[in-house]
Amino acid sequence: MWIFSRPPLARAALTALTALVAFAVLGAGGVARAQGTLGGQRAGTSSATFLRIGVGARAVGMGETFVAVANDPSAIYWNPAGLASLQRREIAISHVQWPADVTYEHLTLILPSRRFGGSIGFQLGVLSTDIEETTEFQPFGTGRTFSYSDVVAGIAFSRRWTDKLLVGTGVKFVREDLGSQVGGPTTNAYLFDVGSIYYLGLGSVRIATSLTNFGSALRPSGTFVSPYLANTTAEYDAFDPPLMFRYGVAFEPIENETQRLTTAFEVNQPADNEQLVKAGAEWLFRGTFAVRGGYNFRADALKLSAGLGFTGDLGGMRGAFDYAYTDGGFLGAVHRASLGVKF
Repeated sequence: MWIFSRPPLARAALTALTALVAFAVLGAGGVARAQGTLGGQRAGTSSATFLRIGVGARAVGMGETFVAVANDPSAIYWNPAGLASLQRREIAISHVQWPADVTYEHLTLILPSRRFGGSIGFQLGVLSTDIEETTEFQPFGTGRTFSYSDVVAGIAFSRRWTDKLLVGTGVKFVREDLGSQVGGPTTNAYLFDVGSIYYLGLGSVRIATSLTNFGSALRPSGTFVSPYLANTTAEYDAFDPPLMFRYGVAFEPIENETQRLTTAFEVNQPADNEQLVKAGAEWLFRGTFAVRGGYNFRADALKLSAGLGFTGDLGGMRGAFDYAYTDGGFLGAVHRASLGVKF
């Protein structure tokens, strides 16, 4: 049984939330049926796909339903509008252990600014792994290894335009090293993010949208010699960045001095794949201990996520540790850990 601290308002908010979720589900189903085949046909046509790896164990523990929550430093990834809700300087470090011995480290720094009337965020992410070199004559390896790495660095700004509307935008530089140690090319581009969060005035119900990774196509540097046409060189093909459009709703059906329950529903529309529908929740007890869970209804893998979080005071600072687990099925489990400090 749910307990409401303000019954009339909470019931109205719950009614609004139910209507919004029903509308979103019906809309998502219609669009998915109409465009699902087209999305599937475009799978694998984007570059810099490491930008799809979720940042922040808290957000991922909620099943990546964070576009309308976005109230910690990882908002710079999910929805830059959420940075405006951060009133203290914060730094957060996120670690992801991805399948195939791939690691992704991400650092975020948030600086509220009275001069600009909002918050400024900085991010730096590095994905890396070591790959064994193979050739057509030595398909089982040459005995040498080389490093593969992706880097993203960017800045974002967000401000609260009214008491209900938050708007944010960001720009980032992306670089992929496709094996330059063994003669491979590199790619780079500038990409843009934009997002908004709007509080409906019904309890804590808010709706949000974000468009991320918008920019020019990434073309590998240099040229290559065709193995089929003698003495013929050509440029590499260019591939679009992994553009993502998110929209969702979030709401706290329980919120009092002892506990807070955040529920979220989200739809993702990637430019190169089918639409995704997600739901997630976070239960916070006495502002110190959190349990999270989420589910991706239309994913082929990485459907179920869960996580824990701990928050406490460290002198004049406040620290947070979060962990998330994602069931990768045949890919294996994916583990994430994040550490954040407010100062």
